[in-house]
Amino acid sequence: MFVRRFRTLFSAGTAAVLLAGTAVLAPLTADAAITAVLSGIQYDPPGTDVRTNAQINNEFITVRNISTRPINLSGFRILDVANHVFVFPRGYVLPGRSTVIVRTGKNRNRALTLYWNSGNYIWNNTGDTARFQTPAGKTIDTCSYKAVTGRYRLAC
Repeated sequence: MFVRRFRTLFSAGTAAVLLAGTAVLAPLTADAAITAVLSGIQYDPPGTDVRTNAQINNEFITVRNISTRPINLSGFRILDVANHVFVFPRGYVLPGRSTVIVRTGKNRNRALTLYWNSGNYIWNNTGDTARFQTPAGKTIDTCSYKAVTGRYRLAC
């Protein structure tokens, strides 16, 4: 009973490290308890909706790791209602208590800023739903909004 419960809280690899008595903490993996959540969307960037990369990059969604431990987000996905899909790159690890910004436009990925590499806006100004999924396609968090006059972003 103890081992079964333990494995639902941690990945098998992390359990093996902890059972071996070492203090080294590897990043949590996709089969570990999920500690990353959608934390906000800027769906209607200030200014006119022109299709320049600079303006498209002002549209973004954020994902926050609420744990103190790093989490491996390789293969995790963010989707909108129209099924535009962003996939976290292989080997991407979000540090504990950190937030990554996923910008809609194009650029080179950095540690806490990733790019969808879209040439168009993803998030509808009139309303949309973001889904955060594991690599296996299980939805672990959602964030929905409807248009509100004067609002262009929201916390999830």
